[in-house]
Amino acid sequence: MTDSALPPPGGRAGQSAARHSGSISQPLPAVPPWALIGVGLLSSVVIGALLADHHVKYGVGLVLVACYGPLVFFNFRIALAVWVSILFFGDLSVLAAGPNAVGVLIGLGWLGFFVGGRSGVTIRREQRRLLLIIAGFCLWLTLTIAWAANPSAAGTEAAYWWLAALAFLIILTSVRSPQDVGMIAIAFVVGAVVSVLIGLATGSLESSTTLTSQTAIQGRFTGGGGDPNEQAAAFVAAMFLLIGLFAVYRRTWARVSLALAFLLMAVGFFATQSRGGLIALAVATLAAFVIAPRQRARILGLAALLALAGGILVAATPGALSRITDVGGGTSGRNDLWRVAWQVFKTHPFAGVGAGNFQVVEAHYVLSPGGITRIQYFTDTPLLVHNTFLQLLAETGVLGLAGFLAVVVGSLWSGVRAARLFEELGRSDYADLTRSITMGTVGMLTALFFISDGDDLRLWVLFGLGPALWGIATRARAKSAAGLGVQAGPRPRVRPRPAASPARRY
Repeated sequence: MTDSALPPPGGRAGQSAARHSGSISQPLPAVPPWALIGVGLLSSVVIGALLADHHVKYGVGLVLVACYGPLVFFNFRIALAVWVSILFFGDLSVLAAGPNAVGVLIGLGWLGFFVGGRSGVTIRREQRRLLLIIAGFCLWLTLTIAWAANPSAAGTEAAYWWLAALAFLIILTSVRSPQDVGMIAIAFVVGAVVSVLIGLATGSLESSTTLTSQTAIQGRFTGGGGDPNEQAAAFVAAMFLLIGLFAVYRRTWARVSLALAFLLMAVGFFATQSRGGLIALAVATLAAFVIAPRQRARILGLAALLALAGGILVAATPGALSRITDVGGGTSGRNDLWRVAWQVFKTHPFAGVGAGNFQVVEAHYVLSPGGITRIQYFTDTPLLVHNTFLQLLAETGVLGLAGFLAVVVGSLWSGVRAARLFEELGRSDYADLTRSITMGTVGMLTALFFISDGDDLRLWVLFGLGPALWGIATRARAKSAAGLGVQAGPRPRVRPRPAASPARRY
């Protein structure tokens, strides 16, 4: 399929009607993308465990790379989807250096795929403008090395942001059709589900409050490892992407699978016991009711599954309810950290103290705000700000925060415009998927008010999907205007079906 042709709605019946109406289409792939992604992930883990004997983590990492390498060069888009899934559990030590090697292979494969001229995508003027904004933002972070108290920490932090920008570029230039977007969305959901399954398999939902492991930190669920608040933010995004997939995949078995995946993710989400995650979920839901009125009934139905998941969590870990409902801030020390970060910003409003240097200098500002109650978070174990936007202000000044906000606005606005174009083309299904991606992005951005994780690759994958979808919709409209693609106009409520036995809708 070309990057501008949209698949006809309604599965086989819709394809038959589209053929009779003169639109360009190709049949759906025989093997669903989620099956390829799931089999690839499962095979890597199982084969690695069998070959490694007592050194499982090295075997898994080795086999993951060995199985993944050919996929990158033979089918880059599926390899990209697998990489997106791995982002949810790449912190597990059992995978050794496998996830990092997978990221390197993706970069090398992209060089051959896009730079070698195989992608067939032309970056439009608006997309180039956004890329220039991202490049300028990362360059500013790099320049802060010059005045940072710890240049090494500033360089490391800038490198993480450059990697996030590269992820954006890869998504923008590799995703060229609605099917590619659906594959990335499915991969995002699969990664979240696998992360939850890993946590469940290791007993992370047990009621012990002293449990400390890769998949549980002090009794809080992390699934694929890392920080529970960061996982909760990604789970929020995955749940909204799943809502959009309901509009695209309409067979009964597909929707049942999506509903079960939603329930599983909801259990994992509540088990993280993240107050910031709950606020992010609430904000994204309110945004959904505003920008996606057609999905309100679907959102309300899935809210019932959320309630069921919450009940399961309370039954399994009664202590989780008290922590979630404790709005006083718990033991995170965010109030103290925010006050100190604001003081740092007021002292260095324009240039900041240097990327990654808040933890270096925060102890020098403890006495200035006064009333600090948790001094150990600044002296014994210096912490991040626990607010991405405030951390950018303190470390990179007004210019740094302005650059990041420009990226946010550019990505979200691209998604909004893409949804409108899909509606004009009569493709409300992909319009709903686009809006769901936008809502998931809003959810993760809301969570950033409570965590310092702006360079999360999963967030930048979502950032890249907005402009990519706008490019897809724009090319489809151009083809339609030339009489070569799908016909624009409102999508009919009743789809024409062939005279033969009708098939179920996708």
